[in-house]
Order: sequence, then structure tokens, then C-alpha cells
Amino acid sequence: MLENHDLDMVIRKFGEDISFRNFTVKEVSKIEHCFFCNENYKHLALKDNVSLEELSHYPLLLLNQNSYERRILDNDFKKQNIKLEPIMDFTYHAPILFLAKLGLGIGYSLKETILYELDNNLLYLINVNDISSINNIGVIYNPKYLSSAANKLLSMIN
Repeated sequence: MLENHDLDMVIRKFGEDISFRNFTVKEVSKIEHCFFCNENYKHLALKDNVSLEELSHYPLLLLNQNSYERRILDNDFKKQNIKLEPIMDFTYHAPILFLAKLGLGIGYSLKETILYELDNNLLYLINVNDISSINNIGVIYNPKYLSSAANKLLSMIN
């Protein structure tokens, strides 16, 4: 839709490969994803590093395969020839958080969405070094085709 000029800009997540041909990319923020658990799996959170191989033997609660985060995670597992088989996958983060708090599995979500739970020891962060956990949020646009409203929004973002 950007190529056809049906949209002025797109705000989306992307990894380090920020090459969108013929478009300008303005990085707005970095976001971090993480694995987390409750008391039931706290022994994993106490380790310095949990491998993807070890993690694959636990019940994982993940976003569905159509999500950007899941595609990146699937790729990280594939690089190590590990099959990623969550017990459940979801279209948004809230049920992952809810079920992980109940101890029904290990969640994977935006770190920013679980800060309260981490700070209050309701959930525990699992250190997994073999994942691409940091991504970008940015604005993608063609400066030649920005409407005045889109220009105004872009200046506010800057």
C-alpha cells in the first residue's frame, strides 16, 4: 500500500535489517522481548543462561505464527535445529501473561508489558542468550508522498 501511495506511512516493528527499498525508515524506539515464568519454573530464572534446547522441553506460551515476534523466535530455534512447539499460541499478549502467572507455562512477550509483575516478584525473567530479543519500532515512509497531516505527525514523532 505504501508503494501504491494508498498509505502515507506505516508504523511497525522490524529487526536490525531495516532495508525497505525506496522508503525512509525512522527508528522511533527499541523494544525487548523476553521469556518469563512464575514460581513453578523459577529454577530456570535462577540460571545465568537457559539454552533454547532446554527451553524447548517446557510448556511455552507464545504468539501465533503470523506475528512478527513468533517468526523471529521460530528462526532463532531453526538456526539451532530445534523444533519449536508451544503448548498454546495466541493472537495477543494478555492471555500469555495471565496463563504464565497461573503457572501453566513459560511466556514470551514484550518485557515492558510485564515490568509490574517482575518488580513485584509475580513473574521471573528467564535469561536466554540465544534469541533475537531486541527489535525496533519505526516509521516507514516515502518523503515525496507525505500528506500535510503525515508530515505533521512525523514532526511530532521527531
